[in-house]
Amino acid sequence: MLTVYLMRHGQSQANLERIFANGDDGYPLTEEGRAQVSLTAELLALKNIKRIYTSPILRARQSAAIVEKKLGIESVVLDEIREFSVGELEGRPISGEAEATFMRLMLQWITGNSSEKIPGGENHLEIIGRMKKAIDIVVSENHVGEVLLVSHGGFLTMTLPFLCSGIDIREFFSRPSYGIGNCSITTVRVNNGAQFPSIELVDWANSSHLG
Repeated sequence: MLTVYLMRHGQSQANLERIFANGDDGYPLTEEGRAQVSLTAELLALKNIKRIYTSPILRARQSAAIVEKKLGIESVVLDEIREFSVGELEGRPISGEAEATFMRLMLQWITGNSSEKIPGGENHLEIIGRMKKAIDIVVSENHVGEVLLVSHGGFLTMTLPFLCSGIDIREFFSRPSYGIGNCSITTVRVNNGAQFPSIELVDWANSSHLG
């Protein structure tokens, strides 16, 4: 059995300014973000992590660099776990009609309209496909033990609940606590099945280590 810890990056400048920045646009971690990652690295040092994978986007790579220094493990870039593309919303403030458009898309995905997308962006089928590929890669390289993936809130929120066994999607997203905060840790267990690994959700978006 493989235990996978999925960490959202620390607070970035785009988070602080509330900007749609889902591409690799250069928004770095803030000082607060670096402090968050340092606290998270202290927790992760208590685990038995053997490998670290990171999204190629700057804020994730900077987060992974802080963790890898603490753990003494060099991270591997895994393009499949980058944040999903929001197309024409990229670079716009998260407010007004842009925010409303994004929230309507999330509702479409939650209710099963997986082919919907923002013009120029990715649809739900595409991002779930990326996560499946990422899990395949991680499992093929790590049959047992513990690994860490440093990724993004939107990507993790819109893939993991749909892939983990035994989750009622409508019920899951009706709870106010489904959001993934900066540097929260989601834990899953992966069993390598005949066709696709089965994924069991153990702990969702735990941020207790941040105080």
